[in-house]
Amino acid sequence: MANTAKKDITSRVIDINGFRSVVRSMDDTSDWLSSVGESTRIFNDMMTDGRIGSLVEDRKAKVLLLNGSMSDVKNKKVAEACHKYLNFNLLFSLNNTLLNAVPFGISIVEVCWDFRDGYYVPASFVPVPRQAVSFPTYGADYGVPVLTSANLALSDPNKFLVHRRDSGDGNVWGSPVLRMAYWPWKFKKMGFRFWLTAAEKIGVPSILAIFETKNDAEAQKRADMLTAMLQEMESGSSGAFGNVKEIQVVQSAINDFDTLVKTCNSEIAYAISAQNLSTNETQYGTQANAAVHEKTFSDIIKADAYQLQRTVQKLFDAFVRINFPGEAAPQYDIDSTDYASWEQVRDAIDRGVPVSLSALYEKYHLPQPSGKEDSFTKPQQGLMFSDAQKDAAFFFQTQGQR
Repeated sequence: MANTAKKDITSRVIDINGFRSVVRSMDDTSDWLSSVGESTRIFNDMMTDGRIGSLVEDRKAKVLLLNGSMSDVKNKKVAEACHKYLNFNLLFSLNNTLLNAVPFGISIVEVCWDFRDGYYVPASFVPVPRQAVSFPTYGADYGVPVLTSANLALSDPNKFLVHRRDSGDGNVWGSPVLRMAYWPWKFKKMGFRFWLTAAEKIGVPSILAIFETKNDAEAQKRADMLTAMLQEMESGSSGAFGNVKEIQVVQSAINDFDTLVKTCNSEIAYAISAQNLSTNETQYGTQANAAVHEKTFSDIIKADAYQLQRTVQKLFDAFVRINFPGEAAPQYDIDSTDYASWEQVRDAIDRGVPVSLSALYEKYHLPQPSGKEDSFTKPQQGLMFSDAQKDAAFFFQTQGQR
């Protein structure tokens, strides 16, 4: 790469402070947001909901906790540089930002490069707010985001990573899970809005006085008098009423609000995690149902991981393209498959079944020794007999052979 080009990738393109004031006044123009009369600010409002926020964070955390690795390449220098500079901490920071595409549909970052030890190295990632970009409505660059305030296409593969939660419908904005949770969240929010008003009316049970009378005129007069007396009573008060046959307390349907909240939270859970049982009360669920629902959530996590893997691979490609032109880049992998438990691996080793040494360190995170002097192996226990082969043959002889 030419020196001028390398200088270009170290320059900063996105200035958050520069367009923060513009972002506040810019609404997303996607059809769905327009149809419900909302802007992208609604997504931030939804994330403040405890139910939504916790489920989204749980979904992101499950992807972040999956093991990441890279394949070997023929060029040893390429492999060593990728292991050193595209390390766990850097990729964790990148993945944590890119996974915002789960709730918001799309996540865009600018890669900020530094020059270290003769290499151009990704040092940090600047998130580009969703509200700050737009897309051309036609043409070859239809899917390339444009920084609206500067009319700048974010198309440089060495500088920008665009990650979408892709449902396969070709939507340039991706497929935000918050869209599926919108209506139950809105309904629950409306319930809270009117709750204080409702609580004032039905939070304290009403008192009904039953009396007898001879005619309608007398009934109306006595009813007005008793109503006035009851309205003057405060909580915890007591009093006596003349010519009253019975006093009844009319219980309110205050528990209906709890049902409303539980129903909305249940629908929110289905929208974000595609299941409800393992994220809600389970006293009425069976173990089989819980297992099925947990597997459903696990499958969604794997899909998130596979899509994330493709985007992060572009960082590996850029790093090798800049520093080792013409060389093949390692393949980044997120291991989301079920693999043998440590007990199964240990039993296989004990029975002489060959296992991958690199997998023991990379997949099972065993502490790898830095050298021979750092290696520790459990000393072999002494055999029952001095000569292993001879004594083993003796041990398996039958009584008639001895």
